[in-house]
Amino acid sequence: QDAQSLHGDIPQKQREITLKGFRNGVFEVLIATNVAARGLDIPEVDLVIQCSPPKDVDSYIHRSGRTGRAGRTGVCICLFQRREEDLLKQVEHKAGITFKRVGVPTATDVINASSNDAKKLLEAIPPAAVDYFRKSAQELIDEKGAVAALAAALAHISGAAYVQQRSLLNSTAGFVTMVLKCSIEMHTMGYAWRGLKEQLGDEVDGKVSSMRFLKGKMGVCFDIPVDELGNIQEQWSDTRRWQLSVAKELPELEELPQEAGRGFSRFGNGRQGGSGGGFKKNNWYKNGNRG
Repeated sequence: QDAQSLHGDIPQKQREITLKGFRNGVFEVLIATNVAARGLDIPEVDLVIQCSPPKDVDSYIHRSGRTGRAGRTGVCICLFQRREEDLLKQVEHKAGITFKRVGVPTATDVINASSNDAKKLLEAIPPAAVDYFRKSAQELIDEKGAVAALAAALAHISGAAYVQQRSLLNSTAGFVTMVLKCSIEMHTMGYAWRGLKEQLGDEVDGKVSSMRFLKGKMGVCFDIPVDELGNIQEQWSDTRRWQLSVAKELPELEELPQEAGRGFSRFGNGRQGGSGGGFKKNNWYKNGNRG
């Protein structure tokens, strides 16, 4: 994305030039401190991303208010760590709003988005330029087949040389989040552990981490190492009482842990989350992104 920055250390004249360029669509992304939170009425801002929750409600309102101007709709995303969740609850309470909490994008989500972007890039290539590559394209088709050759080209354009799965619960690399649903309400996490051990054996203790109750306690979600996913799926069979699946998105969770045992991420074999990374074109998936 074409982007420019705006902060208090930039001279006023340059700030005005930057704001004019953003208004006129010269570049599409403005990375800013709170200097851009108030007093700017820029139409057609579709998205605001706050990199962490503000410590006061007014700051959140002013930041998020940069989108959805003049009767339009817009989206505001706030990135947060678990220890910052109380700040979000304070905003919800005082501002009378309810956040939708979602996990980091899955590897599949990122691939789908990148693939769509790659398709747009291909559509923008002039026909005259395409002619230079027809011979190589035909050779690839003869060697790999049309679908496999095009899929490889899309993967290269997207920078997807390596795809790394991450936990939806805490962004830990190399983990996948599972959902275990139960037909009855559970009073303790021990009931979920017994349900898992019935089919997966006692060794499941060393594979499951970060277990949390689903909202309503009709199930739990937890992380397992990606390498263990195939084995667990082979051993598991759904029953009337239990259904196990890979989480496609972060399910709604109970707000507070209900028991201080191995099930909650701060105890036992649980893991505290963290995500590494940043953005580098051909290592996007490998290095990770905070989402």
